[in-house]
This record gives sequence, structure tokens and C-alpha cells, in this order.
Amino acid sequence: MCDFLSKNKDLFINSIDNNEKMLTDTLHHAQSIFGYLPKDVQIYISKKLNLPLSKVESVVNFYSYFVTDLKGKYKIKICFGNACSKDNSSSILHEFEKLIGIKSGETTKDMKFSLESGGCVGVCRRTPIVTVNGRVYESVTIEDIPSILENCN
Repeated sequence: MCDFLSKNKDLFINSIDNNEKMLTDTLHHAQSIFGYLPKDVQIYISKKLNLPLSKVESVVNFYSYFVTDLKGKYKIKICFGNACSKDNSSSILHEFEKLIGIKSGETTKDMKFSLESGGCVGVCRRTPIVTVNGRVYESVTIEDIPSILENCN
């Protein structure tokens, strides 16, 4: 059994029905406990639900909510939707990469920051948009980035 499960066995699912309908709920529950869904957790869930691992993996990969890598304390996302892309979101991303020292899709070694770019966040009023743990920053400029990072303490 993976290290995560052995440390958190009382928190995890000890009696789930072998039912495919439970898969998504079980994955949500596991991710709320561990913060992500590493391979060991996916294998454990597939065994507990008596489902092929390929089924579990396909659901994890289909839904963007599920993550397979541990993320930092502060999850920074730069919107690359149409409106934000027109308003220089690539420069915003490059400045975050420069100041944090990681590329998009990476997490700092100290687990403080995760940086990603993605599709529209649905807040197109004043672009470009940056979110930090769901908090929305509108009309972000390169000059705003140091103060956004200062708020992450």
C-alpha cells in the first residue's frame, strides 16, 4: 500500500461498494485528502471499486479538476483565453516564470508556488486575468506581479 494511504488510512475509504457510479465521488474524496491523485491512490481505488485501472485513469485524465501531481500552496493560473491572449497574457506568464523561477506546469521545490496557464476562466471583463487559489486579479500588468506574489505570504 502506498505511503500516502498508510499514513492516512483512517481518513480514506475503508468500505466502499464495488460500484462504478462511486468512482467520481471516490476520486473527489481522495483528492480532497491527498491534494492530488498519484498512481498509488488510483491503483488503490481501482482495487477497492473492483474496476480496471484504465477506467480510473481515463476518468482522472478526462476531468480537468483532477490532478496527478502535487501542487504548491499557491496555485497561480494565467488565463490564455481569447480575450486575455489579445491583452498580452504571455508577457504576464513570462514575468511570473522569471520571478518565481519555474516554468508553466511546474511547482517550486519548496512547494510554495505552482504555475500554470490555461483556457478561459470566465471573467473577461478586464483582461488579462490571473487567479491565485481562485482569487481573481483583473487587468494585470507586469508591474502588478510583485504585489500579487507579496500577497502569497
